[in-house]
Amino acid sequence: MQLFRDVMDECGFMDLGYVGLPFTWEKHFADGHSIWEMLDWGLATNEWLMKFIGTRVHHLTSDSSNHYPLWIVPNGLEVVRSTKPFRFEEIWLSNPGCSNVVEAVWPSYGSTDPVIKVMKKTEKCGKELKRWDCDHFGNVRQELAK
Repeated sequence: MQLFRDVMDECGFMDLGYVGLPFTWEKHFADGHSIWEMLDWGLATNEWLMKFIGTRVHHLTSDSSNHYPLWIVPNGLEVVRSTKPFRFEEIWLSNPGCSNVVEAVWPSYGSTDPVIKVMKKTEKCGKELKRWDCDHFGNVRQELAK
């Protein structure tokens, strides 16, 4: 830990603090005792902190790993949101074109990070399904209004 602290000092890193549980790793033993530790930290330089004052690091929970993910929300970073969020429509399953779109998109994105890979595939799938929906089903709300 001292080497870690030395690197933090040398680079000018400061702890961002956290919101949530006070640990990011857990180990449970067969005899009933457990260990909880804070192994993962959100760090930043003073210059970065001045640009994003009020940034929060959230300790999330995970059912699939003994490491808890960090969710860093930089305050002051403008997030562009689509006007209408993607929603999967059940009616699409009645048309074989839906699975064709998904099968065409899914093999893409060869990132080594599996989380990034799934996020990119899902995002691309949503965009392509919206385009396909418009081409094959048109504007359903507009048609119902007529």
